[in-house]
Amino acid sequence: MSKEALRSKAQERVGQVFARKWHVDRLLDMGGMATVYVATHRNGNRVAIKVLHALFAEQEETRRRFLEEGYVANTVGHPGAVRVLDDDVLDDGTPFLVMELLEGESLEDRLKKRTVLAPPAVMFIADRVLDVLANAHEKGIIHRDIKPANLFLTRDGGVKVLDFGLARVRERTLQGSLTRTGMVIGTASYMPPEQARAKRDLIDARTDIWAVGATMFKALTGRYVHEGDTVQERLIAAMSQRARSVAALQPNLPPPVVELVDRALQFQMSDRYGDARAMQAALRRAYEAVEKRPLPGAEPIVIQDLQEDPVSEVPPTITSFDLSVSVVFEPDLKNDSIVVDIEDTEGKQERYEIRRKTGEMPAVRPEPAEEGDSALSDVSIVEIDE
Repeated sequence: MSKEALRSKAQERVGQVFARKWHVDRLLDMGGMATVYVATHRNGNRVAIKVLHALFAEQEETRRRFLEEGYVANTVGHPGAVRVLDDDVLDDGTPFLVMELLEGESLEDRLKKRTVLAPPAVMFIADRVLDVLANAHEKGIIHRDIKPANLFLTRDGGVKVLDFGLARVRERTLQGSLTRTGMVIGTASYMPPEQARAKRDLIDARTDIWAVGATMFKALTGRYVHEGDTVQERLIAAMSQRARSVAALQPNLPPPVVELVDRALQFQMSDRYGDARAMQAALRRAYEAVEKRPLPGAEPIVIQDLQEDPVSEVPPTITSFDLSVSVVFEPDLKNDSIVVDIEDTEGKQERYEIRRKTGEMPAVRPEPAEEGDSALSDVSIVEIDE
């Protein structure tokens, strides 16, 4: 079903009453797997309701996982993780989650209006996100889809992390219907090399660290870490290229900020911060070095006031829409190469063949590899037309 058809169907639910008690007031947002509405309980309480798309709701296992993973945010045990209050099903069996309603805007929406934020604001937001992730990582929970769209800036000066568990639901759902070698879900511009290469066994806290760095990079520069005209091109770059320094686009950034972001974006997992708490400590040191005062708490005035200073002239931005993608790796033994299938959430599919220019097997095998995997500077990447 096209995005327009999904939106039209979603709009039809406005005005309905879910489970005989939730009046649907308006459509709030649509993602690759679910639609979110603002709703009012019969007792007057207002909430957000996330409804699984019909395509996924037809699958019993996916319905179960959607409800189970929906409560992962509660397990995180942090006020910066959006709480799930209840769950239920529509008359046709489609499951939905009832969540706290947030007032404010996503970081993605903020960046659409301002393009870049000043370093103090970016560090403040990242600090709050890292605090949530530290709690999650200590409990073995990896978010796997940190990006501006999943970070919400509340009107009272807080930062909330959205969609814990949803990437894992989507991946497990697709994996259940695939027999191919490797598969992973994520958003192209915020996926580190190990995730872009579908190395699920290597994904850990440092995967989220890279995504936090990529989010800071976007907020500071208005640009993606890896650029290309399509999400597929950016994903291929994530598999094969080291991140450029944030200073290449914003040379006036303070050195402690550059060092912070650049380390988070290291190609080698072992070269990044070991966990969210380690990066948070480094971030607070960088903030104090730049601002000559400790990082402030979550007062309502902080984000609004700290974003007023643009750091320098912003380069032309890439405006193509960033989509979530699924990636499937499989060996092509005949040609001694790796074949990569990429499909985005709008249904566009592309196939690439990756092989070393030397004729040797590329270092992008889908099975777990040594931590020493390096950037693929000597590979040939060819799009296959079928």
